Formats: sequence, C-alpha cells, structure tokens
Amino acid sequence: MMDTKLIDILPEDISDEAAYHLVNFISNLAVEIENHYFAQLRRHSKNNLEWPDF
Repeated sequence: MMDTKLIDILPEDISDEAAYHLVNFISNLAVEIENHYFAQLRRHSKNNLEWPDF
C-alpha cells in the first residue's frame, strides 16, 4: 500500500488545459488497468462479494 499522499504527487500550478489532460489520462489509465485485470477483479469479487452473472 502507498504511504505517499496523493496531494504530494499532484502538480499544483498547472493550466486548466493541463489539468484536463492529466485527468483524462488518469481516467483512461484506470479503464485500461481494469480491463487488463478484469478476470482477477471478477474472481476476487466473486469470492468476497455478490457479483451478478453476465
């Protein structure tokens, strides 16, 4: 687990456009990570939570 606080690694003085691109990149990265680990996430959730069958 990370001990670093998110606020410590995010840039503070960036333009509105740079903030937009940063958030867009991080959002897309999160989607790609979820897609990559989907089977593992589903298996974990199925073992620990109720997961609907698709």
